[in-house]
Amino acid sequence: MVLLKNDRGALPLDPKRGVAVIGPLEKTLYTDWYSGGLPYKVTPLDGIRARLGGGAQIADTEAVDRIALRDATTGEYVSGGAGDAGAVLKTGATSVGATEQFDAFEWGDGVLTLRSVANGKYVERQNLGDATSPFLNQAPQPRDWFVHQQFKLEDAGDGTVVIRYAGYELPNDWDGPNSYLTVAADGTLTLGSPNAAGAAKFRKEQLTSGIDSAVKAARSAETAVVVVGSMPFINGREDHDRTSTALAASQSELIKAVREANPNTVVVVENSYPTTLNWEQENIPAIVWTSHAGQETGNALADVLYGDVNPAGRLTQTWYRSDAELPDILDYDIMKRGSTYQYFTGDPLYAFGHGLSYTNFRYSDLRLGKPDPQGTFEATVKVTNTGKRAGDEVVQLYTHQLVSRDKQPNQRLRDFERVRLEPGQTKTVRLSVPDLRHWDVTRGKWVLESSVHDVMVGASASDIRVRSALPVRGEQIPPRDLTRDTRAIDFDDYSGVELVDESKARGDAVGVGAGDWLRFSDVDFRSGARTFTAKTARAEAGTSTVEIRLGGPRGRLAGTARIASTGDKYTYSTTTTTLSGLSGRHDVYLVFTSDSRISTFSLR
Repeated sequence: MVLLKNDRGALPLDPKRGVAVIGPLEKTLYTDWYSGGLPYKVTPLDGIRARLGGGAQIADTEAVDRIALRDATTGEYVSGGAGDAGAVLKTGATSVGATEQFDAFEWGDGVLTLRSVANGKYVERQNLGDATSPFLNQAPQPRDWFVHQQFKLEDAGDGTVVIRYAGYELPNDWDGPNSYLTVAADGTLTLGSPNAAGAAKFRKEQLTSGIDSAVKAARSAETAVVVVGSMPFINGREDHDRTSTALAASQSELIKAVREANPNTVVVVENSYPTTLNWEQENIPAIVWTSHAGQETGNALADVLYGDVNPAGRLTQTWYRSDAELPDILDYDIMKRGSTYQYFTGDPLYAFGHGLSYTNFRYSDLRLGKPDPQGTFEATVKVTNTGKRAGDEVVQLYTHQLVSRDKQPNQRLRDFERVRLEPGQTKTVRLSVPDLRHWDVTRGKWVLESSVHDVMVGASASDIRVRSALPVRGEQIPPRDLTRDTRAIDFDDYSGVELVDESKARGDAVGVGAGDWLRFSDVDFRSGARTFTAKTARAEAGTSTVEIRLGGPRGRLAGTARIASTGDKYTYSTTTTTLSGLSGRHDVYLVFTSDSRISTFSLR
């Protein structure tokens, strides 16, 4: 578990003080995609209750809205079954009993799960691949690869809602076009319309308010613990990713309402991924993060909240402040987009390696060994526990190469060491950097450049406590030589291209389109160059061209080569053209006019 924030000693909690445990995850545990089955379950509420042992007063609420759905045409309520196996959802009831009540859990982007009050089971579609399949209240939790327990209640504009089914199988063609619920002649709810216009309309009656119950519980206790987070099977799967890194809107609203009712609020975020928590960081005294950790989650959480265990987890990702700081979901070029702790230049919400403790640590006396020809060296640093509690510190060593031919990470984690220290104790921590080399695309080998490296040691990527300069003797990467065959994928920069397979068996190439370009930096033309030769493929009919330019994608034109159609993207031919005016040192740009592929090239 990671202690994200702890303002003015809000944690650990005093076991003698009354507590309200609030939120949609306060008394449930979810399995994750690759979890085993849980042999037993200790929920957050269970763990806190066991820790207090019946001493302090405990209030709790899941703080979710309890609703009933009433057919706007007939006035009849939707009913499920009371038994463990549930029943097909139908309209017909004229009053609200347990079988007509559903707890609506919201997980972000408007996606709801509906849990039947009558049997505690979730509503799901009965049969996948059957367009007429009804819905039952029978699922123990949202589950399976095609998560078929998801719904959206969409405003119909006249005080009613329509129900859109949001199961993950819908994009597949075996189910037909229908995604909205209709009511059959016998009252059964089925997928009967492809759009809201043809859907059945319902009046959503709120029987109890989740916010109201949360505020009441929070006001009854000295401390409020709000447990929010994710349902691992929803908004967290390939092809069905989250559209935002924010908490579900209803969970954010819940936290704000509880904080207003009780300033002594602790937020526990139990989820599968980083989340933007800007308001919470500014306004909530203490925040704890945990994954969906398994059957002992509740006991572990209570250990941390009440100080029986000093938290020592650390984040393995950068947590950003907004979606705007993230690249496109399919853009994996962290260097060009400035992503991850290595290249991000903004101010993260929580840095890579972040995690607080109930004690404090001081760093001193950083000493660096002499690097060997690969840049291997050792460092030692003294770490002292300056607080009143024993605890673990995770000592992290980062480096940054100050001068290089190539773009270097702003920081790169090289080593870390967990060290346990009693109050007042000092230990010397030894850290090892195995290799300061990086890959030289100009010559296809690992290289150690002559440069000074900034060596930084601290508690996270943004909490550096001591640093020192390390001169490293290596080599200087020479100007680029394009007279030999050069792989197109060994570019220094690009615009708009794709990395593709050269053939079905092996190899890499670059796929290009109109206006795309590749840059090869600092090319030495002392011996001149008269001919451009390239291995290219073009599946489309007709021809394309590649322009050889100097200094920029619109720089001086040195030559233009014709790329002929080969009829297949894996069939290559050789294209050549004469060049003029090449001398000195220049950045070379290959600029393309339409779809094609390039594997290798040379300028001789």
